Amino acid sequence: MGIVRDRDHSDGAPTIEGTGIRVKDVASAYEHSGYSPDEITQLYPDLSLSDVHRALAYYYDHIDDFRSSSSEPASA
Repeated sequence: MGIVRDRDHSDGAPTIEGTGIRVKDVASAYEHSGYSPDEITQLYPDLSLSDVHRALAYYYDHIDDFRSSSSEPASA
């Protein structure tokens, strides 16, 4: 699965393809809640470990966009 943006879902926020799970929610679980990638797969059973790493890579590749456009904290 890849990272997609669909203006009709999740307000156009990047999501993990086929899941509707937002990249920023995965990043928040990792950065702010302290979950490991393995633990995130337990929080989001639809995600594989590679999906979590893909989402985190996307987040860090676009971190300035996430920080500048996020006025509300993401939920895990």
